[in-house]
Amino acid sequence: MLQTGIVIFSVAGGKAQEKTDSIQLRQVSAIGVLEGGRAFTSNPASSIYHTLSGRLAGLYTLQITGQPGLDAPTVLLRGRVPLIVIDGIPRDLSGINPEQIASVTLLKDALSTAVYGNRGANGVLLITTKKGEKAAGYSFEATAQTGLSSSLKERKALSAGDYATLYNEALRNDGRQPIYSPEAIAAYKNGSDPFLYPNVNWKDQIFKKNAPFSRYNLNSEGADKNVNYFISLDYLKQEGLLKSLPQNTYNTNTDYERFVFRTNLEMQLTQRLKGSINLYSSIADQNSPGSTGNVIYNSLLNTPSSAYPLLNPDGSLGGNALFSNNIYGQSVYRGYTRNSTSDGFGDLALTRQMDDVWKGLWIKANISFYAKSLQLIDRSKNFQTFQLLIDPVTGQPSYQRYGTQTSQVNTSSVTNRNQQFFAEGSAGYGHEADGNKLDVVLAYNLQTYRSNSQLPQNFNTGRVSANYSIKDKYILEATAAYSGNNWYKKGKQYDFYPAAGLSWNMNKEDFFSKDGFLNTLKLRTTYGKVGMIDPLYYAYLYSYINTGSAYYFGTGPSAVQGTQEAGLPTSVAASKSTKFDAGLDMGFADNRAYVQADYFSNTYSDVLQIRGQASSLLGIAYPLENLGKTRLSGLEFTAGWKDKTGDFGYHISGNISVNRSKVLENDEPAMPYSWMAKKGQPMEQLYGYIADGYVQTAGEGPVVEGYKSQPGDIKYKDLNNDGVINQYDVTAIGGNKPLVYYGFSLGFDYKNFELSVLFQGITNRNLMVTGLGEWAFQNNGTGNAFEQHLERWSPETANTAAYPRLSVGPNVNNNVSSSYWIQKANFLRLKNAEIAYKLQTSFLQKIKVKQVRLFVNGANLLTFSKIKRFDPEGLSLDYPLQRMINGGLTVKF
Repeated sequence: MLQTGIVIFSVAGGKAQEKTDSIQLRQVSAIGVLEGGRAFTSNPASSIYHTLSGRLAGLYTLQITGQPGLDAPTVLLRGRVPLIVIDGIPRDLSGINPEQIASVTLLKDALSTAVYGNRGANGVLLITTKKGEKAAGYSFEATAQTGLSSSLKERKALSAGDYATLYNEALRNDGRQPIYSPEAIAAYKNGSDPFLYPNVNWKDQIFKKNAPFSRYNLNSEGADKNVNYFISLDYLKQEGLLKSLPQNTYNTNTDYERFVFRTNLEMQLTQRLKGSINLYSSIADQNSPGSTGNVIYNSLLNTPSSAYPLLNPDGSLGGNALFSNNIYGQSVYRGYTRNSTSDGFGDLALTRQMDDVWKGLWIKANISFYAKSLQLIDRSKNFQTFQLLIDPVTGQPSYQRYGTQTSQVNTSSVTNRNQQFFAEGSAGYGHEADGNKLDVVLAYNLQTYRSNSQLPQNFNTGRVSANYSIKDKYILEATAAYSGNNWYKKGKQYDFYPAAGLSWNMNKEDFFSKDGFLNTLKLRTTYGKVGMIDPLYYAYLYSYINTGSAYYFGTGPSAVQGTQEAGLPTSVAASKSTKFDAGLDMGFADNRAYVQADYFSNTYSDVLQIRGQASSLLGIAYPLENLGKTRLSGLEFTAGWKDKTGDFGYHISGNISVNRSKVLENDEPAMPYSWMAKKGQPMEQLYGYIADGYVQTAGEGPVVEGYKSQPGDIKYKDLNNDGVINQYDVTAIGGNKPLVYYGFSLGFDYKNFELSVLFQGITNRNLMVTGLGEWAFQNNGTGNAFEQHLERWSPETANTAAYPRLSVGPNVNNNVSSSYWIQKANFLRLKNAEIAYKLQTSFLQKIKVKQVRLFVNGANLLTFSKIKRFDPEGLSLDYPLQRMINGGLTVKF
């Protein structure tokens, strides 16, 4: 096999050990490795993605929602979403649990990703699961843990009295009469009549302070002369933060429950024949109220505390014409829905050494079948709300009803069913003579995706990889793949993806000191082309949709439904990425310390986009075409130190990544002014007006064209000096600094005590924070207001205001994209921490227990950011992100 052994320096907390791989050419490639163990299991979060945050250079995760079961973050590798490969097969990662993982490897450059053909351009996240260690004998391990989750920082809505006061001010600013009397405002503040003048803290009424979660895991692994195995059972339950009604006979919380089984078996069938079988199965239930968690949270952001009472005096749900959907009712009176997901796969592989035919020759065949089914169980229902009305003459109460109460529906349907089949055949040859080594691998694979809603999608890839090493000093590696996809038009389905690299192990040279502080020094570089499939479903075919109108022909009563073009066909091909990487690896002090540095430049061509220089005379939207060209480049650094003195061991490591992007070609039309052009700007650039303080006197400008300014409005820079603000004043406002993300971890162990912490951070991250939760009185003046609006502009706060003058509903001058709304969303987060103690006593040995490990850990424990009003990562616009505190024990037999 193509087994090129090198020393891979692991992150702190893992072991630095020799790695081998039959597909990846590691001696030259830019990669990052995170080995299994406490690096994965010390984070109590449900998704394995959470454990990767801050640990590997080039990898960045971004989490938007904290809802159980839906809280997996987006993972970006050098700014792109990577291909997930588990045990050599591209597939979904969602069900894998931390105890199953042996290592995570990031494949970043062309040399390591070209073997994946038209799916490798974004990099590859390679997961290797445990197989059972030969030296481990037989072992059994049980872990039980439980903890509590609570919300991170959220936006704070105003009280009813403050809301009414600011609403009156906004009306006066707009030249309208206030609607809240002083008596009404006083009633909102003093709570004298909570039914007619409610002051409801909706967040406290809907959400609990914390919610429990628990996890139980059983692992067994072992090995003898011919067989090694790994078996894992995992159960997870995470409750949501929504409150429930005790009298409900069903669950309305946002709970998540999952059961996972995996077994990996490797067998030496004969002297030359080896086989392996991997089996996996997962069942997961995602529960939600009839109104889903994000809908409820959206209502929380929209609904003022004065909108209606939680309950009326007669116990009915409060509501009115503007707010007929009581938030509490959405949470506990809407029934429930449950998404049940079941999936599983089986892998089979056979490898035969062919030394009896030709020394150094081997062949391998492996197949895999995966199936997944998603079933939606709907038990939702509707409820009524009532508005309390008081007769002004008699003082008698009455109620106005809104909505219709319905009985609970009882439906169940399979909403998604898909299958995947993978097959690969490969052969290789290895030869060594006089210290020189040659390894060659040839392979072909097919992967087919089928679902109940689409025609099959097929990936075909043939590849060859070669490695030639001269006395382990000079290494030449090359790979080439010919890869295709059937969703593209014939003639566009296949492309060729070559890559090559060189490395020089300077520490193998005679002139390199063998007794110095520097033990390892390697220079490496790679270059090549890789592809990227875009999810266009048979885009080269014409598609049609119903017009929504019917036509009558002749005198008959029947109508014929009309059709129209849904879009123009387009003959596109896979996008390409030309990748260059240069790196340096160093090891110090008997390789107890290490440094890895990389520079990369990835140029993406044939990027899909809609033609910029388009004519409206066509009468239909232009299709996506291979027109764009962009570049991502940057620097990555990783360093660490690990040592042990007597009973005291310690480790520290860190990584930092600097990414810069640029639009090279976007087919935009010629712009009248240079500052309007997007070509040459970062891909994630923000565009809008440049804010230039506040208007101080009515009619002052410049402001948005056609708008009559008032004191406290935002002024903008008139870039073309024409006296008005319009499309010709839109420019780049997000800055040009590269995105920087980093992480560092440290820990120690003393005798039986262990402590480890992990920090993750990001800087130069600019966000346009607008709309719901940021602008006051949205939804045509019925929306909510928040604590930042107390710092609005007024004549008294003209020099200190942090928000423009208030308006009811949208303000065409202030509520637009501009630099005023950009926030620096930089943060440093204590992502993970764990303290543990290992019990090893004679009593435990007598009952055949090798070790009991007690631990307490947590996730998202502390956050440092200039943004104080909400969490800088999730922005608090969805189900809040969670802080988790967890404790448990692991028993090894």
